[in-house]
Amino acid sequence: MSGKPTMNPEDNNIGLSRRKVLVGLGAVGVASAGAGLGTTAYFSDSESFQDNTITAGQFELHASQMIYAVDQDGTGPDEVLFEQDLAEAQVANPDATAVEGALTIADAKPGDSYKLCWDPCVKYNPGYIRLLLADTDEVTGNDNDVTHTDASGVLSEYFLAVVTVTGQDGVEAVVFEGTLAELITGFGDGSISLVHSTADVDDDGFEVDGSAEYCHDPCEVMDDGETGDGETGDGEAVDESADPVEVCIYLYLPTDADVGETVAVGGVDFGPLDASESPGNLVQGASFETDIVFEAEQCRHNETPFQNEVEELELNGTASPE
Repeated sequence: MSGKPTMNPEDNNIGLSRRKVLVGLGAVGVASAGAGLGTTAYFSDSESFQDNTITAGQFELHASQMIYAVDQDGTGPDEVLFEQDLAEAQVANPDATAVEGALTIADAKPGDSYKLCWDPCVKYNPGYIRLLLADTDEVTGNDNDVTHTDASGVLSEYFLAVVTVTGQDGVEAVVFEGTLAELITGFGDGSISLVHSTADVDDDGFEVDGSAEYCHDPCEVMDDGETGDGETGDGEAVDESADPVEVCIYLYLPTDADVGETVAVGGVDFGPLDASESPGNLVQGASFETDIVFEAEQCRHNETPFQNEVEELELNGTASPE
């Protein structure tokens, strides 16, 4: 028998059995797996912006009608009523020079004159404004059972009319002069709008330059002191409200005494007048009625104001619109 010690095949030189080695490798494997799980997460971050909103801006039109003069030689019933209404208005406001409301004249006669004004303005955003006479209705004295004389005339053909506009620049200009009938035609089709106060007037009494170029600054701005977009239609900054424009219509019904003479209406001279321009008895009992309509459209993104109406097409039977 040899003197060397007997070795167990399960043992090795470092004193680890195969079982211990396997157990140790198993422990390393588990540790490696744990490290692997730790490196699978990506770098990440986040930001949030909450309560985002878009609110449509405001655009409004406001206008007041003021009666500044009813001149019936101091004796006409409509002038007497106007003076009474003005006195009542002056009780509340001693500086009042006009009566607010509709013009109602029951006893117009040759020689009478009237002045009506409006102060239309857009609010919050720049806008275009135009004025129209709508739903105009006229009847002659004959239609109103005036039978003792020829009463076949209509008032609009004889009333002389002048329209002035005081722009936001404070400059007053005449934008129409002619008869009330011509004024109805102009305002009725929208060809007269609230133009810039320096507009020229052609031979027919209509402004030349075209109102689409006149963008009104708002007469009332947002609470923060700016309009909804902070700019006018021309890109100019707006930081305070602007005065509204003032539109005035002057009316005068000529008398026989005016024939051959020049008469002044709203600062415009008409004449010398001929006999055909004096109504005489032709307008006895005649009446004229109309609605005053102001319209407004925003300036922004609107190069053709009041030309964007959608046309309505009627279909009869099987006919189709062209």
